[in-house]
Amino acid sequence: MKIAMIMLAAGNSRRFGANKLLYEIDGIPMYRHVLEQLDDTKKKIENIYSEYSDITEDNNNDNNSDIVQLNNLYRNNITAKIICNIIVITQYDAIAEAVKTKEIQVLYNPHPEDGISSSVKIGLNASLDADAVLFTVSDQPWLTSETICELIHVFLNTSKGIACVSCQGKMGNPCIFDRKYYNELLSLEGDKGGKKVIMKHLDDTQIYEIEAGRELEDIDYYESIAVH
Repeated sequence: MKIAMIMLAAGNSRRFGANKLLYEIDGIPMYRHVLEQLDDTKKKIENIYSEYSDITEDNNNDNNSDIVQLNNLYRNNITAKIICNIIVITQYDAIAEAVKTKEIQVLYNPHPEDGISSSVKIGLNASLDADAVLFTVSDQPWLTSETICELIHVFLNTSKGIACVSCQGKMGNPCIFDRKYYNELLSLEGDKGGKKVIMKHLDDTQIYEIEAGRELEDIDYYESIAVH
């Protein structure tokens, strides 16, 4: 199974007053916080789901959450190893140059003024061979790999075609879509992202509720950083 993890990093930061993605938080550019969590997620997911040959229902251990997750997948007949590819969509040379040496595919968005849908389409068109796509934004510096990993676990353990993170009933990023929704995602226009598809298919959406709302906070204004 292949999951494309697409980080959207082509926004214009109009409300922030400067390129917020390059603004340093704890000495690290904002986008790098998210990218490092995606990289950590890739390693964790690929490592956990490489253990199929050793883990079956016969050695279930309720004290090991990874084994429990694997056994749930085993019962659901999902027994292929998982490969995660990271794709960064950006308009900024500084971001592209900084990440191109990693095992990360960088794609330029030549028309970021067309809204977030333009980045969604660029990333998805490069991922049509993936079984699912996970989208995340690059201005959530407190998002953790634990949350991303758990969202993927939730998606793989449900029969629903969409899963997204929520806090106190408010849905946010990241979100993950089965390939059956690719055509709808590719039909998005303007500043409309995956939420439009989610709202149309709430009955096919699995919500993963978290307690730490800070993780889902988008940094749109400089003042948002100051309060932290």
